[in-house]
Amino acid sequence: MQMLKRLLQKLTLICLLLAGWLFASAMPRDWTIKGVVTDKNGNPVEAASVSVKGDTRGTKTDALGKFQLSVPENATLVITAVGYASTEIKITEEKEIKVSLEASASNLNEVVVVGYGTQKKGDLTAAISTVNAKNLEKQPTANLGTMLQGQAAGVIVSSGSGNPAGNPSIVIRGMNSINNDKPLYVVDGIPQDDSYDLNPNDIESVNILKDASASTIYGARAAGGVIIITTKKGKGGEPRVNFSGFFAQHKLNNNIDLLDKVSMNKVVRQAYANDNGTPPVYVMDDNKYGNTNWQDAFFKTGTEQKYDVDLSGSSDKISYRLSYGHWEHNGTVINSGAKRDNVRLNSDIKLLNNRLKISPILSYTKFNNKNFGDANTDGNAGYSEIMYLYEALPHIRIYDPASPNGYAKPEAELGSGNPVGERMLSDNRSNDDYLQINVSADLKLWKGLSYTLNVGKNFTNQYEYSQTQAYDFGAQAFNQFPSRSESRGRIEYSVFTHLLNYEKSFGDHTLKAMYGFSREKKVSTGTSGAGNHLSSPLIEALSGLIIEGSGDYIRANGWNFSNTLQSFFGRLNYSYNDKYLLQGSIRRDGSSRFAPEHRYGTFWSASAGWNMHKENWFRVSWIDELKPRVSYGIVGNQNISNFQYLARIYLLGSSNVLNYPFGPKASQQVYIGAISNAFANNNIKWEQTGTFNAGLNFSLLKNRLSGSFDYFKSRTEDMLAETPIPSSSGITQFPLTNIATMENKGWELSLTYRQSNASGFSFDVTGNVSHSQNKIIRLGYDEGVIQDGSVDYTNRTTTITKKGIPLGSFYLYQTAGIFQKQEEIAAYKNKDGELLQPNAKPGDLKFVDVNDDGTLDDGDKVLMGSSLPDLDFGINFNASYKNWDLSMFFNGKKGLKMYNGAKMFLYRFFRSADLSNAWTPDNPNTDVFRVSNSDVNLNQRVSNYFLEDASFVRLRNIQIGYTVPSDLLKRAYLSKLRIYVGAYNLFTITNYTGFDPDLTSTGIFSRGVDRGYYPLSRSFVAGINLGF
Repeated sequence: MQMLKRLLQKLTLICLLLAGWLFASAMPRDWTIKGVVTDKNGNPVEAASVSVKGDTRGTKTDALGKFQLSVPENATLVITAVGYASTEIKITEEKEIKVSLEASASNLNEVVVVGYGTQKKGDLTAAISTVNAKNLEKQPTANLGTMLQGQAAGVIVSSGSGNPAGNPSIVIRGMNSINNDKPLYVVDGIPQDDSYDLNPNDIESVNILKDASASTIYGARAAGGVIIITTKKGKGGEPRVNFSGFFAQHKLNNNIDLLDKVSMNKVVRQAYANDNGTPPVYVMDDNKYGNTNWQDAFFKTGTEQKYDVDLSGSSDKISYRLSYGHWEHNGTVINSGAKRDNVRLNSDIKLLNNRLKISPILSYTKFNNKNFGDANTDGNAGYSEIMYLYEALPHIRIYDPASPNGYAKPEAELGSGNPVGERMLSDNRSNDDYLQINVSADLKLWKGLSYTLNVGKNFTNQYEYSQTQAYDFGAQAFNQFPSRSESRGRIEYSVFTHLLNYEKSFGDHTLKAMYGFSREKKVSTGTSGAGNHLSSPLIEALSGLIIEGSGDYIRANGWNFSNTLQSFFGRLNYSYNDKYLLQGSIRRDGSSRFAPEHRYGTFWSASAGWNMHKENWFRVSWIDELKPRVSYGIVGNQNISNFQYLARIYLLGSSNVLNYPFGPKASQQVYIGAISNAFANNNIKWEQTGTFNAGLNFSLLKNRLSGSFDYFKSRTEDMLAETPIPSSSGITQFPLTNIATMENKGWELSLTYRQSNASGFSFDVTGNVSHSQNKIIRLGYDEGVIQDGSVDYTNRTTTITKKGIPLGSFYLYQTAGIFQKQEEIAAYKNKDGELLQPNAKPGDLKFVDVNDDGTLDDGDKVLMGSSLPDLDFGINFNASYKNWDLSMFFNGKKGLKMYNGAKMFLYRFFRSADLSNAWTPDNPNTDVFRVSNSDVNLNQRVSNYFLEDASFVRLRNIQIGYTVPSDLLKRAYLSKLRIYVGAYNLFTITNYTGFDPDLTSTGIFSRGVDRGYYPLSRSFVAGINLGF
């Protein structure tokens, strides 16, 4: 019986195994398909998408066009690539295949990244600019903002500074607010304030959302536009290693012509002679003192190097890309420079029969910078190391071997200062770390319905210190003891986003819906300390600070605040027969920056498009696409400081006058005071910008010529502005109230032409041009005025903002030439017969009494335009012939005005070489007014004399490259080898006489004011691209 039982068990097991084998044999098995994708000329097509029709499996080709994919028996492969017509291949056996793609006559099937999703280009109803990634790759710079200059219509980028660590200002479609109007950056779905921590080599695509239809989905932060950045993922096939690097040498782009010692002595003697005064003793002997060229001493040849390496690969279940980048730029100013290291891991993991995709992203950035004292980018004039340099007398020597620190102290009669010594004896640095952890999960619930969870956590650690050694360069340049300050801050940002997407097609109708919820929180904490007396210059810590004398101090500060944003949002797209397109979006944001009763705001948009070229009656063979579109929507702005709706109390340190003494005078104790310096205002609420956009997309001549045109108009209501209150209130900070309105309008045009032939020669030209203008409709009460743009410490302002004029308009005295004769001065009288310029002499500027009130005062200032250019443009040219390639990029601005505050400064201190041609009785035919030390005629008051046309055209980048044929690389186990040389900022055509027409204040009210900034440089580059 026992034997029979064992026998039955064995028979049962055999039957089960046999049934399993038969079942498995009957089931279709997977084949592993390898292949290569090329164009019609046999060149590999990289990043082509290879997917199984009717299945979720897919991969992408590598740099050699190769792929490997596990597919079911008798499957159909769909191969697509940007710029090529898609093709399908039926797999009938397990073998290696070759696919040749034809160039597409249309790019309407290209996928464009939009807010919280993607859309086909042909389905877009919004104004979105896609920046060509290949054009970005050919620019030898490590800053994305700089790369975007001139690349997209309506996107105005101003350098602001040539500092290696500088971050340019980006304005999309003009200024929409007098408050912070920066664009929002979204990197792999995570919003952030800036992009300077990104490695451009990691960027796959950049899409700029410009109208409300595109950006409303980001609601409260979209008034300044949105820049969506997607980073690179792993590509199909076996693991591949890519390396790229370049080395650049930088030289100063433009030196200012300065007077040497002897020439300056002559000019100063003439200035005092014109005033009937006695010149200073140091200008009387041309052979005495030094003869320093401060520009040669302060500026140097800089070097820049950047290296990137990445490992990538994928299968049908997992893809990955691990990258490392190093960038270092030591600057063209002594003791300046920056460096950055980036590590990024992007991966995709497919589970549950490809229904679930998990995408972890890990990114780390370390950024080190030697800080530089640039002029203020906003507000009134501040300290500028550049202007301090040009103020320095050439008589002052730089070095003195007998000095304790090796740098010379000026003789007493020369005053104070040694810009080189002060720069070299100060160690001022910032070291920042950025860690980003982002995990997204996409789950296909059932056909057409999917759920996405995106969780992000960013950590920013900021450390800044400054240690200055003791030095004595005169009474105004004196540091008695070594001093030190430190600041440590930490920012934690977290975001949780839930998305539901649904897509359904029924007949000619297609419906797409998205609903989402997100919650964001930012917490900022930090401490700082400073003191002016270190016990030893060798101690590099705050613990070395001591107090020995009455002037010594040690201070500490700290902060801890947070803000949150909670949002609900959705989008609905409807398409009928791919001809008639509708889109609606809505978002409701709640921000802790506003009082509870005004915490939530609702933003919405609606848009429509018409693919006219798909109509049956449309029979124009040379038009491939013709799509008019229109949109209107409302976006918001919450870029204000925390707690603006509350009364704020400030604790004051011992250096402030608001400290409180207690007790009898003989034994009096002083205690730190506290004040309330701002009234509460519970009524402040969201700024809202309503934007109208009408546009036309077109493609002609089999897609050889394509482009778009857009007209836009926006109006910002409830704009937050300061409301003046009497000083008797004791309040030092004016409260913000919703009392301002501004309009903005303009147009933009983008064109691309591409051509290729069978000989292997191809080229494309892409150009864009835009125009925008704005006007203040209301600024508080009718008399509301903001004056700004001061160029010196006297706060003589150059710009004004008020009702009825553009933001930050130039507001200056008007000149009418130079007085040549005393008789002209005597004849220049008011209606009462009084001299209008009684202190003038021949050679002085003549100022116009505009309001004819008989007095030259601020009432005679006139509006002289704004810093917004009439046109902003960029042109990219790319050509290739067989293995050679050439690229050139031009950008520029037309109708740009700049107030040359640097020139005004150089005139005042007798440093400009222009003054050698100043007016004298023997040199009357000049446009340079006479030199004067007292300047009793106020020739250097803010006037149109210093307002210049700063229009320019610049060859931003030129590059020539050679790609070694692939058959020569096989023995070296290389898949790609390209070498190139080029130049950056090679030349600029302009009439501007200042440092650079692209270096300007980026303050909201003071744009177009040149106060002296770290200069731009011209660089020569050599680089290499390798693939293994």
